[in-house]
Amino acid sequence: MFLFQFLKYFPGETEVWGAIVIPGLVLGLVALMPFIGKWRLGHRFNVGFLCCLILGAGLLTFAAVREDRNNATYKASVVAAERDAARVRELARAPAGIPAEGAVTLLRNDPLTQGPKIFSARCASCHRYDGHDGTGKVPKDAQAASDLKGFGSREWLAGLLDPERIGTTNYFGATRFRSGKMAKFVHEKVAAFPPDKKAQLPKVIATLSAEAQQKTQLATDRRDAAMIEEGKKSFGEEGVNCANCHQFHSKDENASGPDLTGYGSREWLMKFIANPAHADFYGERNDRMPKFGDDGILTQRQIGLVADWLRGEWFEAAERGIHSASPSVNHREAE
Repeated sequence: MFLFQFLKYFPGETEVWGAIVIPGLVLGLVALMPFIGKWRLGHRFNVGFLCCLILGAGLLTFAAVREDRNNATYKASVVAAERDAARVRELARAPAGIPAEGAVTLLRNDPLTQGPKIFSARCASCHRYDGHDGTGKVPKDAQAASDLKGFGSREWLAGLLDPERIGTTNYFGATRFRSGKMAKFVHEKVAAFPPDKKAQLPKVIATLSAEAQQKTQLATDRRDAAMIEEGKKSFGEEGVNCANCHQFHSKDENASGPDLTGYGSREWLMKFIANPAHADFYGERNDRMPKFGDDGILTQRQIGLVADWLRGEWFEAAERGIHSASPSVNHREAE
């Protein structure tokens, strides 16, 4: 540690002095100490030199520790390393255990570990996740797209269909869709819904959210099966009339909005991330979102990790009461 601290005082091209020349001279002097000790004042020189060497090493170590204690990046890295270590121990308890490639593979294929990192690097320049970049940091760039925490859940969809919230940055507020057909529909039509139609909104929301088949919501979807069936009827012209713009389990060549069949599911989300400009989604009306898959920005594995993370699909130990599946290891049998 003291040697590394010493090296910091020799930046750039002078690094060779701190790395090789000076340490080499000191070690050379230590090697000559038996011979120096034979001189009349040699013993005193050796003792003094060793005292100075030990004192210098101690001072450099102290300086290194003090710097680390005040270094936010270092402290964050320590926390991250401890978190990853704890996560590896948990993943190792999965039915498949540790693969032949080693424990590090568990982290590389873990949505809970990799999803936030990929989101932070590739998505957080526009999107947010609960107000941050997925790893807890708030990006310097202004938010330019929706906040994706809880995407596809009933709570998230309720905000999308709320006239007070659809125009905020957490939804369409910072996109070109803020003045599009969906925003106008919510601001003008939904806001003016009579009581009977407003009563249908929660059913439509439950129906659409159930398409995602999110593990955290499966029990609720089973409980509300009857309401979800009613919501399917309310989806059309006789109800809220989402089918005027969106396809939903039936082909509609005149649909102008994204196909909502399987909305929020892993397959739907991966396809959307790969190419939001696909005809099943925004087509030519896509607003700045890259084709992450089609343009090779992300691999299918990376897209899957992000999708699983957004959906809350990852392995957790049995005693914690939740079992999820990662894209690389199937843990459904543990349920």
